Amino acid sequence: MRKLLAENVIIIGVVSIITYFIYVWILNYTQSTVLQNQIVLAYVINTTLAMGIMLCMFLLKKRFKDQLAFIFMLGSFIKFGCFFIFFYPVFNSDGNVTRIEFFSFFIPYAICLVSETVTTIRILNKLDAK
Repeated sequence: MRKLLAENVIIIGVVSIITYFIYVWILNYTQSTVLQNQIVLAYVINTTLAMGIMLCMFLLKKRFKDQLAFIFMLGSFIKFGCFFIFFYPVFNSDGNVTRIEFFSFFIPYAICLVSETVTTIRILNKLDAK
């Protein structure tokens, strides 16, 4: 099972890094301001939280097998809380949240959410196989 955790954490990290570079390339290509909208911080926070959620689910998988979905949902709630604490005040400082500002948080959130979902399914399938 430790191998599964390591694989899933690596998958989340690699997918986040790849999408970060694709997103920055797109912003450069469209001549948008790249790092102004806290893109690096958004990727670091979302990726770190996704890895932390995976670690929590891995550590609690036997004790709270039937509640893993709630742990997963709690992780999403925590990530949205981080958005409203760290990002929203900066994005809304001018009274307007632009698309680039929104996507600079939402893209890493969505990528990590998909990675977490796939990972959660893999963990649950391994538990059911036992």
